[in-house]
Amino acid sequence: MEEIRKTFKAPWDWLLILMTSGITLLLLGLNYYTPDVITTLITWAIILGALGFGIFGYHIEGGKLKILRLGWSKDIDISNITDVEYRPHAMTGSVRTFGIGGLFGYVGYFRNSILKSYKAYVTHRNKTVVLTTKDGDIVISPDDPETFVASLKSILKDN
Repeated sequence: MEEIRKTFKAPWDWLLILMTSGITLLLLGLNYYTPDVITTLITWAIILGALGFGIFGYHIEGGKLKILRLGWSKDIDISNITDVEYRPHAMTGSVRTFGIGGLFGYVGYFRNSILKSYKAYVTHRNKTVVLTTKDGDIVISPDDPETFVASLKSILKDN
């Protein structure tokens, strides 16, 4: 019997790299040219706040899918997942309704014509996996979407 892979990285796509680098450099540049206390606090609050909500990986453990953050995780109960599908570019045409759209991740609530309203915990828009849950769709982006889907389907089948 083949070992089920349970840990997946969260790779960044080129746009996320570009946006995170650009926004961070812009904020640090503004702070450099206007080095007062308020600007410094705002700059670091934005950078560290977004970093705290960034996505750093995915881990399946103890009946939960853990979306790994900086020092914490967002846990999704696997028993709430009814389907899992590798759907590249699932976020195409999406509009962010509430969340972060390109600073350390695409995280929050989004909407498009195919999925309607959904939650995203994504770092790579081409490697998207759609989780259908009892509470609505969730989009994630593990480094190996096919293996992630096979692993999660195997676990769902055993439950």
